[in-house]
Amino acid sequence: MSNGKFTLLQVVQKTLEALGSDEVNSISDSTEAEQVAQIAQTSYYELLNQREWPHLMKLGQLESVADADFPNYLRIPDDVVRIDQVKYDSTDPNDATSGALIQIQEVQWCPPEEFLNITQNRNTETANIVTITDFGGVRYHIRDNSKPQYWTSFDDEYIAFDAYDVDIDSTMQGNKSQILAKSLPDFVIADSTVADAPAHFFQTWIHETISMAMWYMKQEISQKDEQKARRGLAVLRRDASRTDNSDGKVRFGRPARGVFLGRNIKSRRT
Repeated sequence: MSNGKFTLLQVVQKTLEALGSDEVNSISDSTEAEQVAQIAQTSYYELLNQREWPHLMKLGQLESVADADFPNYLRIPDDVVRIDQVKYDSTDPNDATSGALIQIQEVQWCPPEEFLNITQNRNTETANIVTITDFGGVRYHIRDNSKPQYWTSFDDEYIAFDAYDVDIDSTMQGNKSQILAKSLPDFVIADSTVADAPAHFFQTWIHETISMAMWYMKQEISQKDEQKARRGLAVLRRDASRTDNSDGKVRFGRPARGVFLGRNIKSRRT
């Protein structure tokens, strides 16, 4: 491709050429070409996981649970591997004093143990404090008349909030949430597939695929491609961010806390 990117078929063809294998016009032309395509898919995801890539950060929404037993829960979409920020629209349409002001506010992440400390210490004899039993059977107490202040997750599948407003919605609504999250793109094995990556990613990806194919298919090591892949990785680490070239790092809000959630849904922030 003229923009510096290659289709999967082109990556397979270049790899087969390096292997000294027969040429193909389609990935389906030979078993070997199909094996190389699988290796290319693996090397693609491995390279993505070695660096923070700004193009993988997306704005999105959580999914509704709509269960009266779990009114303060929303579900994490399957393609999300990390969440950097959660906001929620707590606008009260019945509040005449709010006017046209839409109250989308950030909800602070809280480690599970701190979240439980905060919520389990609430006085259940106080009005508007209700007890929730998590999917795992743990009980804690939330407010049902206020905006959420904290969120956490106990299972990397659902997000739990410390409060919601039952006068606005009987359960929290996914379409009122906003998340800044890292999502891994789909990679379909097809001739025309162009990997979701910046142009400077592709040469390193090709050399990494050749190196892996040499090992897995021939039990050989391509010193040349190994060296090119290593040099390419160094460049990718430096240039992954096109908006912050001071040290090659992309910073999204506050730094990560621990290895669980918040800035670390389903994945550790590096």
